[in-house]
Amino acid sequence: MIQQLVVANAGQGMLSTILFVTVSFLVLLLALKKFAWGPVVDMMQAREDKIASDIDNAEKSKIEADKLGKQREMELKQSRTEAQGIIAQAKETAENNAHAILLEAEEHATRIKKQAHEDLRIERERMIDEAKKEVADLSVEIASKILKKELSASTHQELIQSSIEKLGVDEDE
Repeated sequence: MIQQLVVANAGQGMLSTILFVTVSFLVLLLALKKFAWGPVVDMMQAREDKIASDIDNAEKSKIEADKLGKQREMELKQSRTEAQGIIAQAKETAENNAHAILLEAEEHATRIKKQAHEDLRIERERMIDEAKKEVADLSVEIASKILKKELSASTHQELIQSSIEKLGVDEDE
């Protein structure tokens, strides 16, 4: 009987323990729900919102980066096109300048050539005039030696003119 009493007493103690543990567990659950569950759910919701916001920001940043990349690429293409235009214009200007310099050089050479021909013509005329004078002087000397007398000034002039005319006639032939 003692055994039965101990078992019965133990059964009743166990039932009270189970009942106590169950009530304690329910009170603990209610306390957790009231004090811990709300803040944990709020914290999880805030974390979920932050992650969603970060994902949205990352997508926006990616879209903005793609947009900026395309814009930079377009600006680079435009810069290359402008650079090619500037180079083409510089080449054209250089060719025009070279052509103008060549024309100017040809004109200068032509002027120098004309001036040289003119100088030669003037020098030739001067030399012919000097030769005529020398021939006239020699002719007078020869004539005076031949005649053994000095010619008068008028006779001298006539001889010079006739000699010059003969030289002019001989020169044309």
